[in-house]
Amino acid sequence: MDYLRNLKVTVFGGTGFLGRHLIKYLCDNDFIVKVPTRNPAKGYFLQPLGDVGQINLIKFDISDNEKLKNLIKDSDIVINLIGILYEKKRNDFFEIHYDFVKRIVNNIKLNKNFFIQVSALGVNKFENSLYSKSKFDADKYIEKNLKKFLIIRPGLIFGPEDDFFNKFAKMSLFSPLLPLIMGGKTKFQPVYVEDVCKGIIKILKKNIKNKIFEFGGPDIFSFKELLQILLKTINRKRILIYIPRKIAILMAKFFQILPNPLLTEDQIKLLDNDNIVLNTNYTFRYLDINPVSLELILPEYLKRFKKY
Repeated sequence: MDYLRNLKVTVFGGTGFLGRHLIKYLCDNDFIVKVPTRNPAKGYFLQPLGDVGQINLIKFDISDNEKLKNLIKDSDIVINLIGILYEKKRNDFFEIHYDFVKRIVNNIKLNKNFFIQVSALGVNKFENSLYSKSKFDADKYIEKNLKKFLIIRPGLIFGPEDDFFNKFAKMSLFSPLLPLIMGGKTKFQPVYVEDVCKGIIKILKKNIKNKIFEFGGPDIFSFKELLQILLKTINRKRILIYIPRKIAILMAKFFQILPNPLLTEDQIKLLDNDNIVLNTNYTFRYLDINPVSLELILPEYLKRFKKY
């Protein structure tokens, strides 16, 4: 795959959970990687993932249109991983998930770069959620306006720095209770972060364009089952308490005022639908990738929470 060697790729959101893993894969495949970030000093941990000079950290604010234009103009491939799980102020979802993507797309149209957007599984099904609507609107804008694009919709991503299992494992250290919002019946198809990266690299190697891929792991679990697996993995007994929807909404109204809320009203809306791969030809199977099971990976990175 020599045609990939030394291609310039800009990764927005490269210092995040998925970003740090994807950048390692990009470096292993001889890409030259640019990582725009508000604070380059906080991204220095990425440097050992590549050879000297292979990873370039660039000071960048998403409101800087001129620098955005220059970054895209100087790139063969643009990858956007930026996403937020809750709003710190009104309209954050649309400003970050939609408006920023729209500006990327408008610049790419002029330069004819290849754009990969990492969206989220199920955004086409959750009309009531601002999180999903903002992401889905961005996906539609990409499809309508670009000739060379790829949209990836992963399920709940797990791995060493994930926000789901680590958060509930930490909570189990001090709380005798773990919440089951609406009984914890919502189904998830967790996907290993390394498998998501392998999928993106394989898409690049196969030169696949203008498709929407859904990435899910090999197994489907309810929210309740995920917490049970977590507790079994770290050898802790906790009470899983049923939280009715009305009570959950009241809790969310309080949590939303905190800097890092445990629960928001928008997240409750997301729990109304299962988060699983449905009726699509473009999955890991299309790429001949066998995704790894959650239960094989969790024990390794949650052992620091384990009770012996």
